[in-house]
Amino acid sequence: MFEVLGRCFYLHSYVSFALRLRRTSTAFSIFLLLLASSAGAGQAKLSHYFQESWTTRDGLPHNTINSITQSNDGYLWLGTWEGAVRFNGREFKVFGRGPVTGLPDSGIRFLGTDNHGDVLLTGARGGVSKRTETGWVSWAPYNVLLNAIAEDQHGALWLASEGLGLFRQQVDGSRQQYTQVQGLGSDVVHSLQLDEQGRLWVGTGRGLFWLDTNLAEPQIHKVADLPAVPVFALRQYEDSMLIGTERGLFTLNQGATRLFSAALANMPVSALLVQNKFIWIGTTDRGLLRFGDQGLETLSMTGGLPNNRILSLFLDREKSIWVGTNGGLFRLRDAPFVTYTAENGLAGDYVRAVLAHSDNTLWVGTSQGLTVRDETGFTTLDLTAASKGQSVLSLTEAQDGAVWIGTYTDGVLRYQNGVVTHKYDRNTGLLANEVRAVLPEADGSLWVGTGQGLNFISNSGVLSFTTEDGLPTPFVMALYKHSDGRLFIGTGGGVAIMQPSGTISALDFSGLDGAEYAFGFASDPLSDILWMTTDRGLVAYHLNSGRLQIIGREAGLPFDKVFQAVVDRDNNIWLSSNRGVIRLLRAQVDQFLAGERPTVDYELFGESDGMQSAQTNGGSMQAATLSADGSIVFATSKGVSVIKPDDLKRFAVNVPPVVVEGIKVDGSPVPLQQEIQLPAGTHRLELQFAGLGFIMPQRIQYSTKLNGFDDNWVERGSNNTAEYTNLPPGHYRFSVRAAYPQGSWSEHDARFSFVILPHFWQRADFWTVAILAVILLTGLLVRWRLQALRRREQRLLWQVAEKTVELQQQTDHLRAVDKQRSELMLQIKQQAEEFEQQARLDALTGLANRRAFDEALTRECARSRRSDQPLCLVLLDIDHFKLVNDTFSHSIGDEILKLVARVICGLCRANDTVARWGGEEFAILLPDTDLKAAAEICERIRLAVMQIDCSEFSVDLRITASMGIACYAGEIHHDKLLSRSDAALYCAKQDGRNRINIAE
Repeated sequence: MFEVLGRCFYLHSYVSFALRLRRTSTAFSIFLLLLASSAGAGQAKLSHYFQESWTTRDGLPHNTINSITQSNDGYLWLGTWEGAVRFNGREFKVFGRGPVTGLPDSGIRFLGTDNHGDVLLTGARGGVSKRTETGWVSWAPYNVLLNAIAEDQHGALWLASEGLGLFRQQVDGSRQQYTQVQGLGSDVVHSLQLDEQGRLWVGTGRGLFWLDTNLAEPQIHKVADLPAVPVFALRQYEDSMLIGTERGLFTLNQGATRLFSAALANMPVSALLVQNKFIWIGTTDRGLLRFGDQGLETLSMTGGLPNNRILSLFLDREKSIWVGTNGGLFRLRDAPFVTYTAENGLAGDYVRAVLAHSDNTLWVGTSQGLTVRDETGFTTLDLTAASKGQSVLSLTEAQDGAVWIGTYTDGVLRYQNGVVTHKYDRNTGLLANEVRAVLPEADGSLWVGTGQGLNFISNSGVLSFTTEDGLPTPFVMALYKHSDGRLFIGTGGGVAIMQPSGTISALDFSGLDGAEYAFGFASDPLSDILWMTTDRGLVAYHLNSGRLQIIGREAGLPFDKVFQAVVDRDNNIWLSSNRGVIRLLRAQVDQFLAGERPTVDYELFGESDGMQSAQTNGGSMQAATLSADGSIVFATSKGVSVIKPDDLKRFAVNVPPVVVEGIKVDGSPVPLQQEIQLPAGTHRLELQFAGLGFIMPQRIQYSTKLNGFDDNWVERGSNNTAEYTNLPPGHYRFSVRAAYPQGSWSEHDARFSFVILPHFWQRADFWTVAILAVILLTGLLVRWRLQALRRREQRLLWQVAEKTVELQQQTDHLRAVDKQRSELMLQIKQQAEEFEQQARLDALTGLANRRAFDEALTRECARSRRSDQPLCLVLLDIDHFKLVNDTFSHSIGDEILKLVARVICGLCRANDTVARWGGEEFAILLPDTDLKAAAEICERIRLAVMQIDCSEFSVDLRITASMGIACYAGEIHHDKLLSRSDAALYCAKQDGRNRINIAE
């Protein structure tokens, strides 16, 4: 109530002030009126922001946060009196004075960024340094406290000092000083602000001044109509300049200076931040203020602020508001969950049951009463007339819109139109006054689950069901009625089903990892599954088949006990538990139930996501529910927490940058630098990285890849370290990327390259030398071995020689005898071969004789019959050969026979058979030859015989030959072939000799 009255007062003050300004600044007055008139519309209230704070207990070196900024790589930087602090969302790293930073003192007064996004730091003793992505840059100190720093468009640095005025440091390092002599109102300069025109606004100890940085010798101008008081903060807002002074907030617009609000008159403003249409105002002793569509809102120590002295304000890239105070670091941000507690109007913080009513109201049952939320806010209902304890355990809506309220000590109540119309307790037949589940029927009857059993209330009276009727235990926590009439009863000993006939039977939970308690039921819009939440996980009961499947520890859930399941509009499943809220993606759940994956991934939400307590309550109906707008409401031990699943998509849009922060080699940290060389024998390598997202840093997901080792990206979950052991020597490049759950991976992955050096025995030159040495040693060993073998061989030779000498004489005689025998056998063999040859060859011509020819004729005739190939026989007779013998002698006749034999052999093939038939006659067997081809061969022979040169015998001697050809006709007796060939030869002679005749 006091908060509402305060806001109304501030809203009235703004409207009044805007009306007073109407005559002098119409545009600005309209702006204020629009802001005032829009109070309460659209944007979340300041009190609904999720709050977080950090102090020295969390790793800060000092609780005074003088300045806050964010570097280009995504780190948050804090300026404290004990150093500059870099924050990655999980841990703080402190940089103090020394050669690394170049700072003369650890006290950091101001942090800013240059034109490239690098961090500029100023300190207590005038130190000026810059942190880039590659290292630190520092300049000579100014020997005075520097309150602020800014870089103009020309690269010059402007520095505000505590007592020595304003400094300009040029790019070349030269410095100029501006003091009261040059026109400043005071040599104490608190704040600086550069505008888009290049003007530098200078807040001093006595008013506001400005100068043009585009000029080589700028003149200092004073801002009129502003009290000569310290100006602590400056911010540009559209075409106006906001001026935070010791005596309130002023605005400068078109040369006119005005007090921003009467409500802020004489209020010392120490920090300013502009966020779209909001103006955040930090004060020196009154906490944090926000001016926007909710009017003027205040947040102080009573609302969670660590300290009412605000030193700095900053808006990061994820739209979180960071507040630097004298008592630590504080943050306000949107969170997936919004939690309402007794401070917001609940009857109590310990919530046991929630109900999303069909009239869009939210009913919240707590241990101290019942609260209803509608468009106007929270209203606590007075149940004292029917409930002494007013502790609500369960809530259910009836068909007519009435609400059944199950209490802890007063039975069940029916509430409608502002009054309790019915009450049932032990006095009216209930088994117990502790009512944990209520299920109304369409006909007005009612099922009531109590701590001592189940009751059914109808016009006929009250019926009771206990273990004697089939309940596993009498402790009833949940009820569900299926469309086929089956009633499912969740108890402390499992689930029982009451059939429409009234019989009760218990489900067999023996195969569900020892599950006993059944806390709640949830129907499924996609399938015939009834979801059951138990003390061993989520159970899927297939309504048609009766099959039970459990999603528990073995399936990947982080703990056993889940209280209530809710299926959202995207059909994903939300589970409440003692340790937070779990979300399961429906696609993975279906794959798991189908046996297509061994586990399911999950997202766990807790206090860092906007819940006041991660402990949700269960064991009553309903412990969580789905609202008509798609939001899910959870009963917790510290209020009621609400999440809209669609909002998670908004958070997932943020893609956190990622950096590699450190490397440990065998457990010892090593300075981080690109292409680092690690010593040989490196056993364990640990790489540390961070996704620089601050909304949900604990749930940032990582994926890494080590080129040279990994073939694909390796999912790391939320683990921000990667460890590798026993990597072989070589060049490696480590890459890491980050994403929020269900979000996109970092557009640019962070990379880090390193080399693991080999041992000397792993080097190529070592192996070259080793191989050469092995080759040389092998050669020496081989040489030694050969020499040893030669020596041994020599000894053996001497031994053999000695032994053989003894046997030599004995063997000489045997050898001589054997030689004689061998010579005799050889002579016999040669004689046999000669006899054989003589038996088959003609001694004069060297041709086959008649015997060999007969064998060949028999063989070739048989082959011709088998293969059906032609065979020709030629008989050749030298014409008038008797005359040659008689005229020239038989010796010349023999020479003529030899010449004719050589001619015939030269014109025949290798497989042809040429034989001396007898006297001057020759026989030729031509296999695979028909008559035409045989005639051609014979013609060549005839012509060659005619050309035999017999001049050495007689110049008048001429030789001719006659031939008869017969083709084998398949006769069994080849004598007929000889007869036909002989007859053809006879005809050739009769016809005049020197002819060829073919037998018909």
